[in-house]
Amino acid sequence: MSDIFDDKNEVKPQSINWGKVGDHVFGTKAGQRGNVQTVHGPNTLYSIKVEGGTFHKKPEDGGVEVVLKSGEMWDLWGRNDIFDAQLDRMQIGQKFGLKFIEEKPSRQGNPSKIIKVYTTGEIDQEYLDSLAGTGEV
Repeated sequence: MSDIFDDKNEVKPQSINWGKVGDHVFGTKAGQRGNVQTVHGPNTLYSIKVEGGTFHKKPEDGGVEVVLKSGEMWDLWGRNDIFDAQLDRMQIGQKFGLKFIEEKPSRQGNPSKIIKVYTTGEIDQEYLDSLAGTGEV
């Protein structure tokens, strides 16, 4: 058996960054955790089972484009009360999309990233069926 503790086997967080206008993701809401403690205070972490999309890493991480592959699980952080309310209203298993539309100046110094939320209301029944008996829904 190979060495499980080899650095190449380290599991890295998969969190979507909004590095460039036009970045987007679409898929199924797979979960959410509220009151996650961060250096900026409590936040919400949402999980998405990806169908597709792309985003760009932060410039300090190279700014490279990341292509999201169907079936991957990714996390994304809550943004503000309006964004969180939009995602909170969606059910686990509901399909949705997010798109980075524009940046606007903010009083905090860093520009505000405007992320729009889209959904047709469609439910991913296959995903819900996969949760049967797990207590997740």
